[in-house]
Amino acid sequence: MHREGLRCPKCGSTKVGIIAGGQFQLKCLECGYVWVPNLVPSGYIEVNGKLIHWTEVEAAKEKLLSELREVFENAGDCERIKPILAKYSGTLDAERISRVVKNALTQAEPNLRLKGQSFLDRYSKAVIACVNEYLSSIKVT
Repeated sequence: MHREGLRCPKCGSTKVGIIAGGQFQLKCLECGYVWVPNLVPSGYIEVNGKLIHWTEVEAAKEKLLSELREVFENAGDCERIKPILAKYSGTLDAERISRVVKNALTQAEPNLRLKGQSFLDRYSKAVIACVNEYLSSIKVT
């Protein structure tokens, strides 16, 4: 599927029709090319090139949030954060991991604020830098 809509993989034309009967196939009305489109089954999300059911993705986000929140509330360092991220990088993409990290930091903030605003600011920046470094090193997309 192309951003502007369905396109012929051979010539790029947007004039595409459905062939009736049998297996679901598409036909380019300009060049005549016939193909079977790659369709994602209902309920599945493509994450890091794999199809994963949305419930598995949501469960992984909740587990990651819980584990990170516990580490953040105890002001855990980067070496404690990386193994947790590694555990979920097969099920979650970089964008989802980043959102969960920010959410976990927000939830841990009241506990971290007790150590002072400057500590909270430094710690939050260090965590974000650690996560970004980890995600770029494993090239999670």
